[in-house]
Amino acid sequence: MGSKIKASVFQILGGHTSDVTWCDFFGHTLVTGSNDKNVRLYEQDDQGKFIESSLSPLIGHTYGVNCVRFSPYGTLLASCSIDGTVILWNAQTGEQVAQLKHSEGNAAIRVCCFSPSSTLLASGGDDDVVYLWDIGTHSIIRQLMGHEAMITACAFTPDSSFLISGSSAGDLKLWDACFGHGKCLKTRPEAHDLGVLGCDISPNYQTNAGSDSLCNFYVVATCGNDDLVKLWHVRTGMHCSITYTMKLEGHSANVVLPFLSRWKPSGICVRGQNCNAVGTGFWSLDTEIRKTYTTISIKKYVTCCAFSLDTTLLATGSNDKTVILWSLGEQGPEAKSKKAGLKTQTIPSCSLSDQSVRSVVRWSVSEVSSWLERLDLKEHIDAFKKNNIDGQELLHLTQEGLQIFLKVESLGHRQKILRAIKALRNPLWQHQLSWQEHGDLPQEFFCPITHELMRDPVVAADGYSYEKAAIIEWLNSGKFTSPMSNNRLGHTYLTPNIALHLLIQKHLV
Repeated sequence: MGSKIKASVFQILGGHTSDVTWCDFFGHTLVTGSNDKNVRLYEQDDQGKFIESSLSPLIGHTYGVNCVRFSPYGTLLASCSIDGTVILWNAQTGEQVAQLKHSEGNAAIRVCCFSPSSTLLASGGDDDVVYLWDIGTHSIIRQLMGHEAMITACAFTPDSSFLISGSSAGDLKLWDACFGHGKCLKTRPEAHDLGVLGCDISPNYQTNAGSDSLCNFYVVATCGNDDLVKLWHVRTGMHCSITYTMKLEGHSANVVLPFLSRWKPSGICVRGQNCNAVGTGFWSLDTEIRKTYTTISIKKYVTCCAFSLDTTLLATGSNDKTVILWSLGEQGPEAKSKKAGLKTQTIPSCSLSDQSVRSVVRWSVSEVSSWLERLDLKEHIDAFKKNNIDGQELLHLTQEGLQIFLKVESLGHRQKILRAIKALRNPLWQHQLSWQEHGDLPQEFFCPITHELMRDPVVAADGYSYEKAAIIEWLNSGKFTSPMSNNRLGHTYLTPNIALHLLIQKHLV
């Protein structure tokens, strides 16, 4: 049993005129949604206190807001509502960027989430369908059908390749977010027998490259009306599975939101809430289960909660129209020696490859210049300095911004910078054995089934190329439809794609 987590009220925020339904952090900014139809923004000042932004409130929904999320880079906000819309907002100006609607326009939308790559948005609601949206074009990529009840939870894997969704019927589903045809890869019925209310996926995962296929393993936390947090091991690849691992008990009412630690590489940190208390549990899964559990008593019904990136701050929303900010810290001499105030909290020291988003956000222009020098890209330092590119702006850079504003003409240099930015945001990306690691290779070189670089590509009846072993296993399992279009295959003959094989070999030389 580890030491307990100490919590104390740091600040109480007002402004909403109805129940607070959701809250989320990015850096020193907090966003909240409410049944009063509004989205509000609060920014941390120099004294560490949060004050409402001049952009707030963001008005656009005609009914209550169910969920509001920051994009991974903090440039966009997504809010979804009972009015059947998802609104994308510019987080810097407060202006509406786009308004998205499901095909069943009147169905309430309950949840939404951004992919870690910031290119996709998932949304789900009362129409029992999960929608995948392209953030760049604001268009529907595909509809993921299969749930038979209201969608209540969704989360992307840290590599943005897969999506987990849960429903009020209690089932979990695994979907392919990059390739495929929108068909469910795996279903776990009755994951929570009284309905799933939330899910989250650990940013730390494993990739195993075997002789036949590439497999990724993820840790997923879910919660529901059964008062439990459950942990699952999810395997992707040619043999997908969702395997129950353990349950974490302690709550006395329905648990709404679990969170998996963004800090601890060898363990997880799960938090949940119930009707009148918020509990914070820390579990380490190294050689033994070690648990620290704290209950924060609140007189009103707790409707939502969110942790700051460094987990020093907890925000809880309630039906009393307020948001309470809690300061968190370990009891004992170590905690007492820490300074009060959130802006003075120290960040764990780490190497360049292990930098967190929060620490990179604080980089100065000169630190960004040093980073470019380490990348052997000194020739671009002057342009970055001239445009005052600090850590926060660095994380927001795009292909177009590098080319047009920073005049990085070389495609290779632009790709190198963008890949390095990904590594800053999540060190695991630089070790990922998938097509995203090979940014200089065409996507067509990777099998749509395994996501692995093809060694023996063959063409099926649908005209698409697959790794031979993968498509043979697909057919041997009794599937006679196209993995890409879901249309029935005209025949099962496979033709070696010699031209593609030679191209792949040429690029690898």
